[in-house]
Amino acid sequence: MLQKKLFSVATFAGTIAASLLALAPTASGGPLGTAEGQDQYLPVQSISYEFGSKYMSGYFVQETAMCFVALMVIEKSDPEAVLPVTATRVRLVLNPGQIAGLDSEEGRSLNFTCGKDAATMLVDVGEREKLVARQAMALPTDIAKSR
Repeated sequence: MLQKKLFSVATFAGTIAASLLALAPTASGGPLGTAEGQDQYLPVQSISYEFGSKYMSGYFVQETAMCFVALMVIEKSDPEAVLPVTATRVRLVLNPGQIAGLDSEEGRSLNFTCGKDAATMLVDVGEREKLVARQAMALPTDIAKSR
């Protein structure tokens, strides 16, 4: 029960932080992830990327040897303009080695891989076809054969 409450509080705090980041993506002063490649994150470290016409911000926490991921996805817009749309919240629970992907219609994608012992999160940025293929290779062979 305590773990659920802690995750809920952390998720709420992350949602607020992600919402604030989504409102002012250009104010960060640094790059929002690599154009193509892989980055590694630690628990509760801010994860932010632009991919296609979307902006994504979030974090993960390590819980019972799994990665609990909370992401906010929103359309990119002028930070001075009133947002006509709301963000979408994505919640994931990944075992070490599992990969989840987010795709943009513009062909850019993100893969989130839960690292060893859920101590890190790897984020791949690249073309959709390459990342979907990488995700398929990570599937257990009995699941991959049924596809």
